Amino acid sequence: MDPIKILNTTIDREKIIKLGNTQKPSSVMSLWERLKDLFGLSNEGKVLPLIKTVYFDQAASVSEKNSAFFTLKRIAGDGYKNNFKYSVNDSKITYSIEFIGDPIESDHDIKPFFEEIKNELSIDLEEYSSDSVIAFINNYSKLSVIKNDDKNYEEKFIAFRAILMEPRNKGNIFSINDFNKIGSFEEKKEYIEKHSHNYTANLSPTRLIDNIYQSVKQGNYEELRSQVEKDISRYKLQYNNKDISDISSLEEKLKNLNKKDVMIIFELLNQGIFPVIKDSFDKYDPIASQYSPLTGKTTINIEENEGRYTIIINNKKEMTESDIEKVSHLSDNILTDFDHDSMHLYSKYFIDDKISMNSFTSVLAKYKHEISKRMEDSLSNKFNYKQDRFLLLEEDINVKLEFSPYSLKKLTASDTESKIEYRLLKS
Repeated sequence: MDPIKILNTTIDREKIIKLGNTQKPSSVMSLWERLKDLFGLSNEGKVLPLIKTVYFDQAASVSEKNSAFFTLKRIAGDGYKNNFKYSVNDSKITYSIEFIGDPIESDHDIKPFFEEIKNELSIDLEEYSSDSVIAFINNYSKLSVIKNDDKNYEEKFIAFRAILMEPRNKGNIFSINDFNKIGSFEEKKEYIEKHSHNYTANLSPTRLIDNIYQSVKQGNYEELRSQVEKDISRYKLQYNNKDISDISSLEEKLKNLNKKDVMIIFELLNQGIFPVIKDSFDKYDPIASQYSPLTGKTTINIEENEGRYTIIINNKKEMTESDIEKVSHLSDNILTDFDHDSMHLYSKYFIDDKISMNSFTSVLAKYKHEISKRMEDSLSNKFNYKQDRFLLLEEDINVKLEFSPYSLKKLTASDTESKIEYRLLKS
């Protein structure tokens, strides 16, 4: 049986017949005949794609179906909004639009949605009652559906706050008092490992290369050479597995390159490369773009093979015995897993354009303005909108580049081996 296409939306004929409670193919439009009183004739073009997402699109996630169903409810006339109901039973979620006669219903496995929320927010919805799951879905759906304008911001703001106040998995929360009571460094390090969380942020190869070229363009050879000369003693540099400890030895290795190409390599070898790397995410990352205050160790390896250079840059900051006092003193400024989850949730749903530092600062200012009109609640500053916490606990920056001076595309970066791994405290 061939599918039917209504307003550029392809819908299986058999499903339309079944859901429209019709008896023959010629009555497919009876589906809309049943819907139009709820939505109004002018909304037909909006409604049918949403119906397709909820009822027919097997590839759509439960989050997408939730958002589509919530949107249908918002479009419906005031007298019909109560016709739209979720229900959760065991591992199934049911979307129901009630009519005179049989409702339009569709069941879907809700467990992937539970897993998504657990990974994104450390909230275990499997421990919730059905009513609590539905309340959560209503708030979560508001984040994706409600527009970021002054008219609707308050409603979206309230939903966001409600989600952040949901109980999270509370295993192994970091306590500075417990940390300070521990005697040996080895035990303190073990405590940190158990009471922190690791994350990975992948860099954008395209943005990284663009940023490197832009930085080279803004500099000059003598200044860049002088900076590398100072920095080369601060890290371990190897060229074809042999240590390089001074600028003259490095220049001798690069003597076959012209000055512009040497500048590109010098750009990768000075300490200024790390802010360039931190600005090379596909979109601004408010957490991974920060820095750890711990002792750092930089290693750079250059492998040259027939005029092609593989350059691996690594900067690792992990807790050493000399950092114990630093961790104790700065613990209130170290970011937490809650900061990670809440900041990413806020940037995901409250910024319409491409996320940048400026756009992120702007939406946080809007949040501050809204919170200033209210009494503080139990969430308080746990959502770090004041940016009181701004440090990573540990971090590991790794970048792998290929430099081919005689190729059209001289510089490339590995998309799998160019990343920042970092550790945050559990809260």
